[in-house]
Amino acid sequence: NVRDILQVADLEVDLLKRRVRRADTRIDLTAQEFSLLQLLAEREGEVLTRTFITSQIWDMNFDSDTNVVDAAIKRLRAKIDNAYEKKLIHTIRGMGYVLEDRS
Repeated sequence: NVRDILQVADLEVDLLKRRVRRADTRIDLTAQEFSLLQLLAEREGEVLTRTFITSQIWDMNFDSDTNVVDAAIKRLRAKIDNAYEKKLIHTIRGMGYVLEDRS
């Protein structure tokens, strides 16, 4: 049973319409940003390594010299976290990233 809408706190990811809302405000994402957010939301609370994210989103082997994941996370944060007091995307040093409500 696939959930069509993933919800984390006040963030809503509509997988069918490929739309994102936070606190009832629509947020426009690129296809890549949406894929990244969907991956994080589907595994809410789970720390995802850069290697795993790269293999899922970019379908390439992770090169430790590239900051493609960090750059993408930064762009995604700018859209879904920066304007809000409650942050949902968290960096786990030395491991990767996690999307979760820590309140």
